[in-house]
Amino acid sequence: MAYHLCIDEPDTPRPVETTEDDVHLIHVQFHGTDPNDYKVEYEKHKSTMLTEYLRQRDGPDFHENLMKLTFNTTPAEAANNLCQNVLERGIFCRQRPYIYLGHSNEQLAKKSCYFIAATHEEIHDLLSKFGDFSDEKNVAKRASKIAMLFSPFTETVRLAENDFKVEPDVTSRVFPSHTFTDGCGFMSSEFASEVQEVLGLDYQPSAVHIRYRGIEGMLILKEDLSGIKVQFHKSMQKFLDPDEEKPDVFNIVNVIGYSRPFTNGYLNSRMIMLLEERGVSAQSLEALQNGYHELLEGINKKTSEYFLMLKGKFHLLQEIQDNGIDGSTRELKRLQKRELEEMEEAGYTRVLVPKSREVFAVCDPFNKLNYGECYFNPTVRGDKGEDFPAGQKFVVMRSQCYHPGDVRVLKMTDKREGYENLKDCLVLPVKGRHPHAFECFGGDLNGKKFFVSWDQSILPSGKEKPCNYSPSVKAKIFTAAARSRLTFSKVTSKLKRTNSSKGVEDRKEMELYFTTYSDQITKEIQQAYMQCAKTSGLSSQNSRHLCKMLYRATIPGEDLQNLQRELNSMEPEILSGKSTGLPIDHEITGKQSTSLAVSLDSSLDEEDDFEERLSLGRNTLSSTTACESSSGDPCQRGIKIWQKLDERAKEFVLRMQHETRKSIV
Repeated sequence: MAYHLCIDEPDTPRPVETTEDDVHLIHVQFHGTDPNDYKVEYEKHKSTMLTEYLRQRDGPDFHENLMKLTFNTTPAEAANNLCQNVLERGIFCRQRPYIYLGHSNEQLAKKSCYFIAATHEEIHDLLSKFGDFSDEKNVAKRASKIAMLFSPFTETVRLAENDFKVEPDVTSRVFPSHTFTDGCGFMSSEFASEVQEVLGLDYQPSAVHIRYRGIEGMLILKEDLSGIKVQFHKSMQKFLDPDEEKPDVFNIVNVIGYSRPFTNGYLNSRMIMLLEERGVSAQSLEALQNGYHELLEGINKKTSEYFLMLKGKFHLLQEIQDNGIDGSTRELKRLQKRELEEMEEAGYTRVLVPKSREVFAVCDPFNKLNYGECYFNPTVRGDKGEDFPAGQKFVVMRSQCYHPGDVRVLKMTDKREGYENLKDCLVLPVKGRHPHAFECFGGDLNGKKFFVSWDQSILPSGKEKPCNYSPSVKAKIFTAAARSRLTFSKVTSKLKRTNSSKGVEDRKEMELYFTTYSDQITKEIQQAYMQCAKTSGLSSQNSRHLCKMLYRATIPGEDLQNLQRELNSMEPEILSGKSTGLPIDHEITGKQSTSLAVSLDSSLDEEDDFEERLSLGRNTLSSTTACESSSGDPCQRGIKIWQKLDERAKEFVLRMQHETRKSIV
């Protein structure tokens, strides 16, 4: 066994803790490749489900046994090596040894985690109080489940054991089966009012994103829900809590997010590329960007009131109307600065669309909507909603999108009764061949946000089938087996908890997962996707295949080494700008046309008929061969629009920042 890494306490005294919730942990931040390259300071701790349990179990001094570590080392390989060194050795501080405890999903992305003064066996027993995580054989999925215990509380509401039920999901009746209620349940008006009170809102939220015990997902208001406050669906249940008597912390609902008015929608580079691919004109996209830039540039003058109205800043708007703009200049500059910073963070191309929102998507609580329909009621003026006519078309997509089929067009339903109070969220049907959320880069309803626009100038003119992101047969068997284990876990959990050697083995697996975790393969696939989109077009075979690879890279437990091999095999074609396909003069006939459609496009479902496949094959071939031609290249034309908008955005941000610095001097 290696010697522990000895860490001194911070030189500065611990900040005064005035309330019970005012807790500070030692935070060790590594910034080099040597274990001794670090700084130590106190950091205010945000309470989590696990740390609240420790507070109840160990008393107010529970934090003495905890510390936080962050590895800011680059590159990723160096960070992983340093991380492995530290985790293998452990930390010695305050006359006690500390070892790896766990991390939230947000911490994993930042290479940050918690350490605790305990043994591996004690940590295993501690985690088993919340659920039998060792039942999950896939280490990445197990880490994702345990991560829920370390997610910080924001605002909390209490929910007792007898105030909720867990019901089966609504699934499709065709093969492959899909879950329409994936990650979404219902809440009563009473529970929504409790959330409203805790959050201090002047309106009752229609949709709430929560974590509760081993459950995570969205809750949509269902005013006729009686007898209980909340109805969860099984897809929301990430792990089961033990049958034994539960501590009080199990009754806390963590409110992560909720439906809000005036959450403006923005277009990023990929969204613009896909809209252009779907037939939206360059003039429309350029007009939106020009209008947004003019809005920001004149924010302290003529455009201030329009900007504040779009953003829903009515208090500031009223102040300007009553007292003039001079007294509000500082706040307007702050808002402008924030918009410019967000443009820079997004890679400069970030365009506000006035007739749009970014909202949570939820399942239809009344089972009235048909496939292709939706209900959408955004707040647009004061507290009033927009009265869209039946058949109103909406562009629906996520900021995370890659396939032309990720851009969907839905129609406003003519069925309004019962939906009137569902504001500022997108209500999707629980009928059809597959969920609309899944059609948008394999999304679900577990807190995913969607861009929704009623601006007809960016409505796609062409039709495109959604990409088939369905998992392979092997993956489905794995998922089914995991659910079977979940069902029987309560029966076997007590026996498994007594197996201490298995507990130590599980802990070592978790340590290894944390130390070796990297999102490098995702970045490499994204780079390949952009390169392929520029040279071969978004509809090329390689671009579409890379879309599916990007989706697979987001799934916990996916074989990343296999993805790396796939990417390596595609690199020669991507770098050369060629896309696999038939020669231009090759005629599509009979059996070849069907196989071509299947091989070139990943947007096919088993129930699609032959004519649809044949048509899609021709469209894909046309797109592929067009990208290989030397004149009138639509792929290059599309990417030039994106490049033009990106160059304009960068130029605009740098100029505005320069002018701001000059005005300060």
